Amino acid sequence: MLDLVIVDDHPAVRSGLRGLLDDEDGLRVVATAATAREGFEAIADLRPAVALVDLHLPDDDGLSLTLRTRALPEPPRVVIYSAFADAALGVRAAIAGAYAVLAKSASPRALTSVLRGELRPALDPRALRAVGERLEPSDLAILGMLAHGVSEEELASTLGLSLQSALTRRQQMLARLSGRRPLAAA
Repeated sequence: MLDLVIVDDHPAVRSGLRGLLDDEDGLRVVATAATAREGFEAIADLRPAVALVDLHLPDDDGLSLTLRTRALPEPPRVVIYSAFADAALGVRAAIAGAYAVLAKSASPRALTSVLRGELRPALDPRALRAVGERLEPSDLAILGMLAHGVSEEELASTLGLSLQSALTRRQQMLARLSGRRPLAAA
């Protein structure tokens, strides 16, 4: 049984997802949250195997929440769930540490397959190149490793960094891509 936390700011979406996913074999919704702060607390406290996270939240975005979860002792597999899913978001989500990005228009079958880890949409090579052109040359190795699903520990070890330093580098990459200042270390 995979425990699941749903983070979405729309009550009807949370309720609908809970109803849909609670009926699926192998999945159990253990909490829902309306904000990134509530979602992080639920994830940290309940340690679910999977978190389904909306991209746009009232107090932060789903990518930042995803990146913060990577610092937890037992981070969940995060699936970003967005009406604005596209290839560029898939690359940014990979940098943040998300398992996958799924459009809210996806079928329930695709959703449950991704949540169970049975299906992982591939990153678009053109989007990887476009994003790579906006990053520092030293970030390209990180982007390549993340695009291939390298673990946190392997990424840090390969780069000769601590886990926290590797997360900080990823925060900086996301900030450059979004045009924002880097987040404070989690």
